[in-house]
Amino acid sequence: MTPTITKNYQNVVISTGNIISNELGQRRSNEELYDGLKVTLHSDPSEERVVVEVEIDAQHGRVQRATQELNSRLTENGRNEISIGAKIFLNRNSRECVQQAVEALLNILSVTHVDNVVLAYHPNASSGVASATPTATTTAASAVPKSPCSEGIPGSASNWSLRNGPKGVEELKELYQSLEQYALKQKITQLGIADLDAAALEELHKGAQVVPTIAQVNLSTCCVVPAELQEFCAAHDIQLNTHSDPELLLQDEQFAALAPGYTIDWSLRYQVHVRCRGVLTAKGYIVGASRASE
Repeated sequence: MTPTITKNYQNVVISTGNIISNELGQRRSNEELYDGLKVTLHSDPSEERVVVEVEIDAQHGRVQRATQELNSRLTENGRNEISIGAKIFLNRNSRECVQQAVEALLNILSVTHVDNVVLAYHPNASSGVASATPTATTTAASAVPKSPCSEGIPGSASNWSLRNGPKGVEELKELYQSLEQYALKQKITQLGIADLDAAALEELHKGAQVVPTIAQVNLSTCCVVPAELQEFCAAHDIQLNTHSDPELLLQDEQFAALAPGYTIDWSLRYQVHVRCRGVLTAKGYIVGASRASE
């Protein structure tokens, strides 16, 4: 297998392309990301090359897989006939990372706006509990953490406010402000947030220029959606959804094995649906990574 990144960029953006086309997109998000990156970052010389490395400048590069196939999926229906949603996964406080993620999303999908973006911010993500990143797909099932319900742990054990404190809430508000700028410019239609308890969501909501209209809750760490959260969302017209994404999609050592010398700064997943039928026509991951400054 031949490594795809051939130059020592300071920053690189990696796009897996449409993972539905190669049957990678029907599993857990951490498995999808790992195997999507593996296919993208290591190409078989005997196969037709569908991965392209683009040098933006000496410090910045981009690795994109199956771009033509992705573009065909995005254009086979009119833009008003499809819905594009994305979720940004961030584990450190960086407004620059949020901006990089949104710009990469718009650029790689070649669109002027997306319909919704959800932010998942977990600065204190646990590598032991929150991540189930596989070293190989076949071992992933055994790495998946048990639900707290089966362990007798109450839902409050995963309370976002308790885990991250007032400092975490202030950081989240700053990161959310970066997304608001895109919403105000009509580059994002709806904003959303993931895994907040009612107190943190209320704090974010009351100071927002563009209020969140989507809230996601992870039922693997909160077996029953708390009544306070349900009530707040109902009172403020916020769509409440469930998900099963881990807080940490890929551990550093896993990514280092795929892209030696690089660490993940941010990652996102996008999904494209045909509106009238609700059919998922494209799904992929985009990752921003960097080298440590020498």
